[in-house]
Amino acid sequence: MARWRGHGGSPEDFRGALGELWFAPGRFFRRLDPEGGLLRPALFATLVMYLNLVLEAVLQAVWTRELTYALLYAPVLGFVVSAVLAPLLVAGLAALVLVVLDGAPSRRRFVPVFRVLGYSSGIGIVLWVPYGPLVALPYGLLVATLAVREALGLTWGRAALGTLVPLGAALLVVLLLTGPEDAYELLRNPPGG
Repeated sequence: MARWRGHGGSPEDFRGALGELWFAPGRFFRRLDPEGGLLRPALFATLVMYLNLVLEAVLQAVWTRELTYALLYAPVLGFVVSAVLAPLLVAGLAALVLVVLDGAPSRRRFVPVFRVLGYSSGIGIVLWVPYGPLVALPYGLLVATLAVREALGLTWGRAALGTLVPLGAALLVVLLLTGPEDAYELLRNPPGG
């Protein structure tokens, strides 16, 4: 059985991982088992996306005072969407990071990058909170850069290049698709919006 660096138990439990990601991300990624599998980070990213979808639906329903039976479908639909979409988004981002860094993804480097980016998605746990994206976006970029740096043993500059180019491209696509005013509203995430 592979041993992770650090003291104590595995840092991969959901609550513990969220706490360390927000308050001690360097320690979290140093303690993360580099030879761990893909399942736990995929489930972690899925749960973060699921909680965001469900809590945002509940907040909007409460804010607009439209508590209907349709709200009961949010947990089911949110689970299906997050179970499919979250691992695919993490895998796509991991592949893009490796394309920027190496020119092509390799299996040897894909697994550690997928793992750290899957856990980095935990910064997004506050996306359902109004104005939460304004805090989570820049901090998430920093944490993702730190994660790739720790996973691959890169310098800050190279890790930033490999991480921020794909993430910046994704943000640019969102900006182009929504327009400046709608992009700001998306980042502000008003209740009932």
